[in-house]
Amino acid sequence: MFRLLAVTLLVAAASATSFDKCTSGPSPLEVRVSGCDTQPCEFKRGKNIVAEVDFAIDHTVSKLTPQVKATAAGITIDYPLPQQDGCKSITNSECPLGAGEEVTYRLEMPILQAYPLIKVDIQLTLVDQDKKPVECFRITGQVVN
Repeated sequence: MFRLLAVTLLVAAASATSFDKCTSGPSPLEVRVSGCDTQPCEFKRGKNIVAEVDFAIDHTVSKLTPQVKATAAGITIDYPLPQQDGCKSITNSECPLGAGEEVTYRLEMPILQAYPLIKVDIQLTLVDQDKKPVECFRITGQVVN
């Protein structure tokens, strides 16, 4: 039993992606970007970035909205996600979320074929019904073919 638990923990740790903290909100417990454990991640044109973000709730959250900022070549833009209702992207619970709950948010972010092959910094903030950040992290990636 102990060996199974140890192996499970090692596999889980190996799949975590390094991330940078934000100054504008609490950090997630863990981030897992598909195909990436260390930055910079490769963001393939014509594909979606798929990530799971584990975070803890410290107050009741009835609404969750993702806010993404992408910075490339010194220019920062808001990057609207196809799914703007963050509650629909929670995989292990549903809104309203309660204080003390640990939840997983599934991010799907399209990287269009037309995007240039450049380095990009992405910041994801999930905000509640009062626009208060409930989690925030940053990752760096390189857009590739």
